[in-house]
Amino acid sequence: MARELSFTEQLRDKRVGLCLASGFFGFYHHAGVLSALEAAGIYPVRITGTSAGALTAAMYATGMNVESIRDALVALERKSFWDMTWPFGQRGVGLLAGHRFQSELGRVLPVHSFEACRLPLAVGVYNIDVGRVVHLSEGPLIPAVYASCALPYLFSPARIGKLSYWDGGVGEKCPLIPFLKGLPVDVVLVSYMGGRRIAKPKRTGLAQFLPPLSSLFVDTPLEERLERDRASVDALRAADIEVLVFAPERLGLGPFSMHRGARAFEMGRLGMERMLASADPALLGASVLF
Repeated sequence: MARELSFTEQLRDKRVGLCLASGFFGFYHHAGVLSALEAAGIYPVRITGTSAGALTAAMYATGMNVESIRDALVALERKSFWDMTWPFGQRGVGLLAGHRFQSELGRVLPVHSFEACRLPLAVGVYNIDVGRVVHLSEGPLIPAVYASCALPYLFSPARIGKLSYWDGGVGEKCPLIPFLKGLPVDVVLVSYMGGRRIAKPKRTGLAQFLPPLSSLFVDTPLEERLERDRASVDALRAADIEVLVFAPERLGLGPFSMHRGARAFEMGRLGMERMLASADPALLGASVLF
């Protein structure tokens, strides 16, 4: 009986699109997944991302290597983006102004427009004015990435032109539709935010009597977002584009546990390496989306 090819062997000669799903502070995880892909000799020709996925996708698309991405993310601290402001302003409601975050993006990213990126890039954002997710792939890069990461009420909405945007993860987890147009791909790999090993920071003082930050934010129900993602998978398959969903275990982090970023990166890297070396579809997270 012929030996089954590992996922690495199956993917090596294909045009690969990479989709980095939304997930609270999951950018370390995505960077680890990228590291495993490159170690296996798999280099995406296109990339998309939403929320935390948009940050890692933008870093990679602009030409940063995996080591630089890891170092830049691990170096992030809460003060890198924590610029509290009066929460009610012309741009909308948000505890953080977002100026510091955008300044950090401008410092880290080597290019500042979609057109200057090394790889075609699209990021998912939630258009507040029309109430739906859209995918940005041209024009200024910094405000687009900020918009995709701007968690409602934590960050002030991004203003791009005359429109306001928030975190694309509000409406969908996986920005897959962009792969139906532009540079063709044979297969789309989804780095999905699967099961989490939660790292709960110790809550002291007044914080122990307050609800967790995540309970303060509005969000589209998970099942509704999954329905949108499943429809996108169906559309890709109808266009003869294969979809593989990889969901290695991840470490759940937040703004008060960023010191665990290096560990989260390693979990993503090692988990993806194990999956790529296997030929067992049971290891994939495919059942999440179809």
